[in-house]
Amino acid sequence: MPQKFPAILSLDIGTSSTRAVLYQAETGLVVPGTAFFDSHEPDATADGGSSIAPDLLLQEALSCMAQSLASAPHAEVIAVASCTFWHSTIGVNRHCEEQTSVLLWSDRRSANQVADLRDSLDDVAYTERTGCPIHTSYLPGRLVWLRDNFPEVFSECVRFVSPGEYIYGKLFGPDRIAQSWSMASGTGLWNAHAEMWDTEILSLVPGLTPAHFAPVSDDPVSGLLSPYKEQFPRLAQIPWYPALGDGACSNLGAGGVTPDRIALMIGTSGAMRVAVPGITAPRVPPGLWRYRADKERFLVGGALSNGGSVWSWLTETMQLPTTGADDLLAAMPPDGHGLTVLPFLSGERAPLWRDDLTGAILGLTQATTPLEIARASFEAVGYRFAAIRERLRTVVPKAEIIGTGGGLLRSTASAQILADVMGEPVTLSGEPEGSSRGAALWVCEKLGMGRLEDAPFAMGRRFLPNPDNTEVYAKARERHEDVLSRLG
Repeated sequence: MPQKFPAILSLDIGTSSTRAVLYQAETGLVVPGTAFFDSHEPDATADGGSSIAPDLLLQEALSCMAQSLASAPHAEVIAVASCTFWHSTIGVNRHCEEQTSVLLWSDRRSANQVADLRDSLDDVAYTERTGCPIHTSYLPGRLVWLRDNFPEVFSECVRFVSPGEYIYGKLFGPDRIAQSWSMASGTGLWNAHAEMWDTEILSLVPGLTPAHFAPVSDDPVSGLLSPYKEQFPRLAQIPWYPALGDGACSNLGAGGVTPDRIALMIGTSGAMRVAVPGITAPRVPPGLWRYRADKERFLVGGALSNGGSVWSWLTETMQLPTTGADDLLAAMPPDGHGLTVLPFLSGERAPLWRDDLTGAILGLTQATTPLEIARASFEAVGYRFAAIRERLRTVVPKAEIIGTGGGLLRSTASAQILADVMGEPVTLSGEPEGSSRGAALWVCEKLGMGRLEDAPFAMGRRFLPNPDNTEVYAKARERHEDVLSRLG
């Protein structure tokens, strides 16, 4: 008979999929055959809306957890870890019944409200307090937009919660919801220095008070309600830790837990983040942000709204070959297409925080091929990462760059382009489930089973920059930045 072993069930609620996977508590390694996922696509509207049905995420989470548990009947689950996407919110009533859809970070309908907030705030002081720039990605503008356009709905919202809090509210009851330090830090409403909801920004959203948000705590809850305790008897009385930001967990799971490692992630979006230990908030470099992984760790970095989503758009729109496209792209010379691309299909975040930017392709001729457009788009994403890296040098002048995320791990062409554009080596992470693993490792640390910094982290292929290509890209990036600067 197989022997029982302690395990952590990790739930990852992402922008494009929900996943559940078991990790061995003693090693931090995946229990083979226990990873299950369901995919979803945000609903996009012509006016810039981007949303997901909350109940869809709940049902996916329940399904994935059930499959993962069934695949390992001898795993003794000792705790549940979770992570979810930052900067998104659901308005709920006192019964945790949704009054809105999940209003995603990519929802740009609050552009006018954000412009008004910029006029009312000292943006540098605001970002230093909250860690977040004034932008449509964050909650302040979105909540003003909701109040302005749907005042009755806004008044029915007793709480604004993240997807993780929503699911926990269903499983444990609305009075048991807690918001992790990590999730609070990414709202644009949390004052990192005072460690409370920021009074100035709340005053600019009439009707919004600290009571609209769950208490901030990294402590677990336990005691599932019916019918969930009957559905998941193995999970009914064990600790469930609050959801962390999936970006934080991506760093933790890939080994980006110390200042000498920058995690570069390409998923649906993209980001570069470095962990900074301590309880005192570090300064925010111009154009970047500062969030928390937990009470003892900060993250400093920048995010792109356009990462793997650019590849998805190219594949569908340009009808790229379904197999072999990456090899063809890798074989093309750097900047050999004569194109300048602005890859802002979903707006722009770091480092300019321009809500109004859209995508553009300059230099098209009758001879331009879909693969050349794809290559130029990959290079343009690399230029945006290079802009973030330059600003991160004020925090970490030298650091190893760890590449992670499905959009990067599947493409050797993009990994080499990034190394060449930045002029620095890029080492791919060997952890295929970075976010869920990061959440599991964090819970193991909370349970006293070892420090995150001491966990083993597998590394994959290392891409070295080609100096000649770096020189070519430096000139191409100047052209890219020149076009961008002309947009005002």
